[in-house]
Amino acid sequence: MLEDGVTTTLLCTFFIIFFVLILNFFQYLARESYIHIRDVTKEHNWKSIKKENKAYYCSICESLLLNISGLICDSCGVCADPTCVKIADKQLKCKIITTNINEPMNHHWIKGNLPLNVICDICNEDCDMEPGLTDWWCCWCHRCVHDDCKSKLSKICDFGKFKLMIIPPSSLEVINLRNTVRRRLRLCKVIPPNWPQWNPLIVVANKKSGNNDGAEILSLFRRLLNPAQVVDLSECDAVAILEWCRLLGKVTCTLLVAGGDGTIASLLNAIHKVGLKPIPSVAIIPLGTGNDLSRVLGWGKEHDLNKEPEDILQEIQIAEKVELDRWTVIIKPYGGLGLRSSRQIFYMYNYLSVGVDAQVTLNFHRTRKSRFYFYSSRLLNKLLYLCFGMQQVVERECKDLNKNIELYLDDKKINLPSIESIVILTFIMGCWC
Repeated sequence: MLEDGVTTTLLCTFFIIFFVLILNFFQYLARESYIHIRDVTKEHNWKSIKKENKAYYCSICESLLLNISGLICDSCGVCADPTCVKIADKQLKCKIITTNINEPMNHHWIKGNLPLNVICDICNEDCDMEPGLTDWWCCWCHRCVHDDCKSKLSKICDFGKFKLMIIPPSSLEVINLRNTVRRRLRLCKVIPPNWPQWNPLIVVANKKSGNNDGAEILSLFRRLLNPAQVVDLSECDAVAILEWCRLLGKVTCTLLVAGGDGTIASLLNAIHKVGLKPIPSVAIIPLGTGNDLSRVLGWGKEHDLNKEPEDILQEIQIAEKVELDRWTVIIKPYGGLGLRSSRQIFYMYNYLSVGVDAQVTLNFHRTRKSRFYFYSSRLLNKLLYLCFGMQQVVERECKDLNKNIELYLDDKKINLPSIESIVILTFIMGCWC
């Protein structure tokens, strides 16, 4: 009986180890260090219209869509009810990501479901004033025209007012990965278009972050740009994202990062690690809890969900470029017997803290990484910070920090008063707001 029990235990242990190894293997496949692009020839990138504030009509049967069930492609704007989705995937082409045709591209017209308050590009009259699928708009340049005015507009699309931020389909070369576990296209080459002052924008966000704000950001910018240049951090790491910059060669690009201080810092670290030349500019959409770095650089303390993505692109176009200091922090821990263990190297962009505020942040970080942290929101995170802060007011774990730490400036020891924290700030002239 004892031998049977031991055998059963060993088999269970072996099975668990095997399962964990297989799981890690598939997670490794899911986060490869190169850029995967969704194959739009198969289907549209559907999302629900629940959060939309206008009426939509099915692009197939032309019926009015209900908010609880209607779907819209966040890349090209085609709409469908659940029963027409498969027909729409077959009959209506999505916004192309890449093409082998090295010729001026024609407009990609979408019938009906125009944005609110748009004007015809030909007659300057209001469009989409009647119910149903009326009038047309191009999902690349976003020009809108009446049915009668459509023939008067040039067939060639110039990509609109954000042309210099867009990577045109003719500039991308991909490899079809049909034999891999994940059937996608792999980006292998970027051919710069012959456009003066071309400065492509790469949008980076994690669809799982915050209150699903990251997913909404990704969706909004797929409509304005080439969907290939909108990258989800949950599907690849920061180094893979920077493959865009490497493939662009001597062309300087801009990275629009939607996230908190941690996401931005990890991307800045990756830029330093890869050693990119030229160094890309970084713009920020603040989706974190504190968003200190975003405030310092003038991008605001919190993202306004009602802000149009076109406004963000215009802000990037006129933004002033500033250099950001990067500080190396070396930690050399000592054991109880005075033995030195291996040192750790970190990088500081905004501030470095030792003491009570660092303890509060550490407690919050441990809570967020806990398996019991099911729901994430900016308000909940701030409440957690408040709770951990109040805890330190009562417990004072960092009391008399000056007795446990020595501070030297230019090799001169500083006499510290009774303190609970030391904060080292890096200041950017003219950018604090």
